[in-house]
Amino acid sequence: MKGKLQKPKTGPRCVVLIATQTASARKQWTQALEGVGTVLAVAERASLDRSLADLEPDILLLDLALHRLGGLQGVQAIRKLKPETKIVVFSRSPNAKEGISLLRAGAWGYCEKAIDPLSLKKAVVMLQKGEVWVKRNLVSHLIGELARLTRRRKKDSAGHDTRLSTLTPREREVVLLIGEGVTNKEVASRLMMTEHTVKAHMTTIFRKLGLSGRVQLALLANQSGRGPTSPPSSDAPSAGKPQSSTRPKSN
Repeated sequence: MKGKLQKPKTGPRCVVLIATQTASARKQWTQALEGVGTVLAVAERASLDRSLADLEPDILLLDLALHRLGGLQGVQAIRKLKPETKIVVFSRSPNAKEGISLLRAGAWGYCEKAIDPLSLKKAVVMLQKGEVWVKRNLVSHLIGELARLTRRRKKDSAGHDTRLSTLTPREREVVLLIGEGVTNKEVASRLMMTEHTVKAHMTTIFRKLGLSGRVQLALLANQSGRGPTSPPSSDAPSAGKPQSSTRPKSN
């Protein structure tokens, strides 16, 4: 039924909101996330807006084809409304151009709507850890985007350094490591702090810089002329061998 909230019988560890008008997707995604946390599903934009306001979900699984969403502008509006909610956008036919635009708008993930259950569950778990989830073909484009920005960094570094100057020395250290593409766990290890402290720093950094996601922060770190050209860490269900955590992982 449209707009009906569906709750699995599991103890909440996080709140995941599913927004798609496709009934089969709502059912499959809810079942796939059993045990991850509290999972709620809506089928229309009005229900999505109410749920965002009332539930303040940790993660939003958003169908880009949701009626009256408004595409990229709709995603941006949601990010502005609920900057703490991590959005994964699902497209029927993903492409690099659309994916880069959504990631730059603050989405934490982008993948095909026909995602398999195991991959969906892994994506949510990785977002809980502060990672970005993208398709394999987007990784090279992210690297290219960062490389392009790096070529401009000398020209633009003064302005971006001014933005970073609003941060404390410790916060700048966190930003530079995010620009290297490392995980929250690695940041904690290198700076000798807890992951909880890293997350607290990230929240403050996003607020001070007016950013809404890890990708945007990594782009800024590289634009400042201080970071290397590795994309922010992401993960996905590739069938290959394990990859180093300092390199981009993808599905």
